[in-house]
Amino acid sequence: MVLQACTPPDDIQRIAGIQPGARLLLCAEGEQQVQSVLPHIDAIETLGIDPAAASPAYWRTLGNRMTARLPLPVYTAERHTAYLAGEVLR
Repeated sequence: MVLQACTPPDDIQRIAGIQPGARLLLCAEGEQQVQSVLPHIDAIETLGIDPAAASPAYWRTLGNRMTARLPLPVYTAERHTAYLAGEVLR
């Protein structure tokens, strides 16, 4: 699972063992799904980016495409730069 911490007025999902809850971004279940996600995590680390700092939208997209059995997108340095630029504007 990839989770995003949040605080109570945010939309929080109840997840066993996580108090008060979190936002679920990606859930890989079973060996095949987990094995398909691990190279993407490694690729993000290879870029010098902490996977926890990657765009939440990327993790949601990865999870949705994995569920739909579509090709998984690659997280690029350009995508990360765009995400960080958007965060500055918030």
